[in-house]
Amino acid sequence: MRFIRMFFTKYKCLLCSAFGNEKYFKITNKLKEHGVKYQTDIIRNPNTYPPIDHNDRAHYDIYVKEEDKHKAQQAIKSIL
Repeated sequence: MRFIRMFFTKYKCLLCSAFGNEKYFKITNKLKEHGVKYQTDIIRNPNTYPPIDHNDRAHYDIYVKEEDKHKAQQAIKSIL
């Protein structure tokens, strides 16, 4: 399903992966500040969700349009 979804979307360029909510929101807030639209694919390990210690263990793949890749990289370079 994941492959099919990414095949039919305009957001095909993987910008980065983030692990946990804190990192994810830092990245997406920077993208929003710079006017870069993105799409997220969330991957959860079924063995660790729901989190026992309230530490989110989600894996987020953040995609942008190919033409926005450079702008997006510049927007998040201070975070990574």
